[in-house]
Amino acid sequence: MGGTDMDTMLQASGQFTVDGERIRAFADATGCTHQAYREDNAVVPPTYLCGVDALTGVHDVPTERDCRFFGRPPRAGDQLTVTVRDGAHDRLTEYRDSDGRLVADAWTQGGGADVAIVGLLADHATGWLGAESLRRFRTRQLDFDSGHEPLSCTGEVVQEYTADGEARVDVVLTAVGESGRVAGRAWATFARAA
Repeated sequence: MGGTDMDTMLQASGQFTVDGERIRAFADATGCTHQAYREDNAVVPPTYLCGVDALTGVHDVPTERDCRFFGRPPRAGDQLTVTVRDGAHDRLTEYRDSDGRLVADAWTQGGGADVAIVGLLADHATGWLGAESLRRFRTRQLDFDSGHEPLSCTGEVVQEYTADGEARVDVVLTAVGESGRVAGRAWATFARAA
């Protein structure tokens, strides 16, 4: 990971405080417009904790991401301990609260993805079902450059069920260019009011 803020953070203590200004900057850079990212106690956007985005910005955008939240997503001011496990082709990052409880993890693979596509998928999902109720957000970006044509996003519910005592809904989202070419897909799980 040579020289990133993450290296410095992990060498120092392995902990960081979720920063509201960074959440807002990340939301702006990825096109996420939900009000929950603008509040004083801002909730993290769906892909904020994937890889090193939360600490170093949006320049290192993985082609595939799987971000899971074990309860409500972290908010500005939360103290988290980070553990990163790098594989030959992927990375697993775990986030634990001050009691050592796993609150989120993020698996990433690949690089060079288009932040606009991932942001569009995340914004569509959280605008539809709420930023605070997100439990999982997985994306796969295809070979597509969003700078060449406008994108639109659609989503549909694929399953409703109960897990861990919580009503949940799974959705699939698709970002498509005006030519009809698929730019990216996302699969998300949200908690639903019972």
